[in-house]
Amino acid sequence: MLRIMVLINIITALCCVALTLLVLYFVISFIIKNRADKIAFIRSFKKGKCVAIFLIAIPLIFLGYLYGGMGVINSLLTAISHVIGLVVLKYDVDKIALLMNANLFYKITTYYCCVLVTVNAVLFAFSLTSQKIWQIHQAFKAKNNNKDAVYIFGYNQDSLMIYQSDNTKAKFIVDYISDKDCAELYVKKISFLNNNLYESVISQIFKLILKNNCKYTVVINTKSDETNIKICRLFADKIEVADEREKRKFFNQLAVYAFGNPKYESIYNDLVKASFGCVHYKNKYQMIAMDFIKNHPFTEFMTNEHIDYDTSFIKNGVDINVCMIGFGKTNQQIFMTSVANNQFLTASPQGVELKKVNYHLFDKNYAENNKNLNHSYYRYKNECANVNKLEYLPLPELPAEEAYYHLDINDPVFYNRIYDIIKKNPKDVNIIIVAFNSDLENIDLAQKLIEKCREWEIDNLKIFVKVRMPKRGLDLFKEKNVILIGNEKEVVFNLDAITNDSISRMAQMRNEIYDLEYKITTDKNFVLDEKAIIDNRNSANRNWFIYRSQLERESSLYGCLSLRLKFNLLGIDYCKKEDNDLPALTEQEYLDCYGVGDMPDTSYCGLNIKGKKVVKYDLNFPDSKRKNLAVLEHYRWNSFMISKGIIPASKLQIMTEAVEKNGKKKFTNGKNYGLRRHGNLTTFDGLIEFRKMVAERDGCQEVDCDVIKYDYQLLDDAYWLLTNNGYKIVKRDTQ
Repeated sequence: MLRIMVLINIITALCCVALTLLVLYFVISFIIKNRADKIAFIRSFKKGKCVAIFLIAIPLIFLGYLYGGMGVINSLLTAISHVIGLVVLKYDVDKIALLMNANLFYKITTYYCCVLVTVNAVLFAFSLTSQKIWQIHQAFKAKNNNKDAVYIFGYNQDSLMIYQSDNTKAKFIVDYISDKDCAELYVKKISFLNNNLYESVISQIFKLILKNNCKYTVVINTKSDETNIKICRLFADKIEVADEREKRKFFNQLAVYAFGNPKYESIYNDLVKASFGCVHYKNKYQMIAMDFIKNHPFTEFMTNEHIDYDTSFIKNGVDINVCMIGFGKTNQQIFMTSVANNQFLTASPQGVELKKVNYHLFDKNYAENNKNLNHSYYRYKNECANVNKLEYLPLPELPAEEAYYHLDINDPVFYNRIYDIIKKNPKDVNIIIVAFNSDLENIDLAQKLIEKCREWEIDNLKIFVKVRMPKRGLDLFKEKNVILIGNEKEVVFNLDAITNDSISRMAQMRNEIYDLEYKITTDKNFVLDEKAIIDNRNSANRNWFIYRSQLERESSLYGCLSLRLKFNLLGIDYCKKEDNDLPALTEQEYLDCYGVGDMPDTSYCGLNIKGKKVVKYDLNFPDSKRKNLAVLEHYRWNSFMISKGIIPASKLQIMTEAVEKNGKKKFTNGKNYGLRRHGNLTTFDGLIEFRKMVAERDGCQEVDCDVIKYDYQLLDDAYWLLTNNGYKIVKRDTQ
């Protein structure tokens, strides 16, 4: 009997040690893991890794049955059956009570095993119930939130990127989410409201706005335009039925950003108008294009070999060639945005003329047969080609040269056509933009183009490659002439990029000044004082979203977007204040570079707007570098308007068209955004004729009708705009 007890103690001790080692393994493994791995570890332990506990329990239970008088085989089979019962927490220790009463060590070890089985089950249950508790807590938190919050409607990878791009606000993803995805979001600690009844969440947001003074940002990105539009309509309906006090509160505290397909842009813009300025339309292709133009104006690749810095003209004999490989949504938007910004002047025997960029558009389809282009960019070309020019102010030139190539990249002559374009002149500026298919296909073609350039011995070429989700370690981007564009994680699905765009801020600041200086010019009874400045600021901010059309807002945006190009033509640049070690230019150093001896009088009054002196422009616009850049700005504006499908108004429309406003007749001067025409779509000299016509019609002085001053304002105010938005102006290497 003594020998049997010794054997029992040895086996029991081995089981106890094994259980203890298992506990230590679990504890150490749990401690060193992150949150996601901890949850997965607990659940996997129940699903399979915990089998070690039950395997260790078999010899323990076997000893109990064997000691009770059962045969070896029956004891083993019964022990296995007993352990299977442990899985569902059926302990049945009374069946092995004889040995437990006879051996205290065995009894303790058996209870130790049972406790571990219980703990394992409890931890697994807690890992599941804690997810439900956490979801209930998130719903409570959303309902009673008292801090700035972000609601992202739509559960997808893009929404997750938006969610993870900010760490400062309370955030919630709103959508119907499957149980599997709920578990994944819980593991990643991503707050969500599992609710496809969007009305209840939207009502909750409006209640919170009326309850407190927090800011609420909503991003709508469900991947379905029908659903996006439905959600926007729910927001707009809530705002439309609110009283004026509530509308002002909504305007100050709510910003809704809706992503949508460009072909439904007009529907989204109608919702923008109906929402009291709270809803904003986001076109991801336009965001990519604007980021591209902002960071890479074509002047980035020009030096004194290409630019005459005394005049800001492109030198004679220099061409700018852009090859776009693929003409889908991305390259179409880049083309339109580039045409509206990358405009240049050059000297000619006749004076100043437009230096057009040559766009070579490669696509296997007939890309010029495009309803969006026909509706917008080609409208001017198609409708104004055969008009009676005597009925119009001087018509502007077409803003660019385009050539279409119906070629697949696998076509044998594809590289021959590229070679013909970029090999013409070593002084030319050559750019290739690859955006025709998936990331890998774009990268593959870019690599082949690099090899071809080495074969051709061409080094005056920059290759831009659209890569939506860049991966580390790509040798392609170590090439000095290859630049990545279209990183959606940084440029599109990033909360800061969506809500805090510096170009938009500058455009709104310009809008405030535009409104004020317009009042100074047109209202004889206007008194400029501090109260007038504050009132103008409030009205300009509201009018920007409520009364300004999408086209007008984009016009201001694109003007600010063109700043880097114009700066480069001056031999300067701008960057974030902390971006490099170059010393910032003072305001006087900037003005000496831009318009020395040719700046407007700023002594109109002693007041300023956020540091900007108020200017009352006259008609003194002498020939100078500053004037050249004003001419360039007007031609850039022409190009923007043409890219949006605007056509010129006739002289008759300028002189006679009027609308009733507050019971008074007000001439439109040919401007009608509903019919997409404008009276100022003319040459720079045409603007002089325009003001003479309007002054004669209204019986006033020409200075009261002048619009040329608006082409000067952007660069006149550039130092103020940039320094108030975290930028500095620096000298540029022009060699």
